[in-house]
Amino acid sequence: MTILDQIVETKKIEVAALRDQRPDLDLPGHRNRSYRFLNAIQSPGLSIIAEIKKASPSRGIIRHDFDPLLIANHFKDSGAAALSILTDGPYFQGSPLYIPQVKHAVDLPILRKEFIIDPIQIRESVELGADAILLIKAILTRAECQHLLNYAHESGLDVLIEVHNRQELSEVLQLTDLDMIGINNRNLKTFETDIQLSTLLKPIISDRHPTLPVVAESGYSSVDQLRTLSSQGFAGALIGEGLAVNPALMSQLSRF
Repeated sequence: MTILDQIVETKKIEVAALRDQRPDLDLPGHRNRSYRFLNAIQSPGLSIIAEIKKASPSRGIIRHDFDPLLIANHFKDSGAAALSILTDGPYFQGSPLYIPQVKHAVDLPILRKEFIIDPIQIRESVELGADAILLIKAILTRAECQHLLNYAHESGLDVLIEVHNRQELSEVLQLTDLDMIGINNRNLKTFETDIQLSTLLKPIISDRHPTLPVVAESGYSSVDQLRTLSSQGFAGALIGEGLAVNPALMSQLSRF
């Protein structure tokens, strides 16, 4: 099994436990969307989505002085347009509780970075206070993607759908009511990173949906790299390990 396969199996166990512990979360509900996250990344220029991230399966702990509130405030003061918060515990040492903690202290839209496979996780995201969720095409069929996308919209959330290759992108482009597409340069099966992937796939999206926001994800650690993304018309860049390893980088990115 790949690391991604292991993560999905763990999520199935977590979802079953969540359904047992919180059956009230499984009830359908409708909430009007504020489009808060989507609006934030569509502001002029390249919007930085700064990720609050402590560890990863491939690198272990990447930030030993981890304090989500201090990190969130630093990102806000340095000009981040939005925050991404990792909530997976077993593999990334995150926590769902980081979302309400940060939301209470920092007025920036929040993306819940999680391996979402079931609608109950979307209802949990609403309760936690997330403004948007991530859907990862690599772990979902096209039908599952569409169902979870619709469910998230009905629940009032924006959705960033993430792809890692041409085949995934081809399937995602067949979905309806897309908000934004993220191109993750990191292969979630091998965890190798190729920052040319975003540049390669973006024109395919732009040909089909010229105004659809596209977010480049993973592997960025310099202003020059982000200047290139800006010139290519990306709406945003999601940066995790680059900021975890070098927190001072955020102050250099504020010009975007």
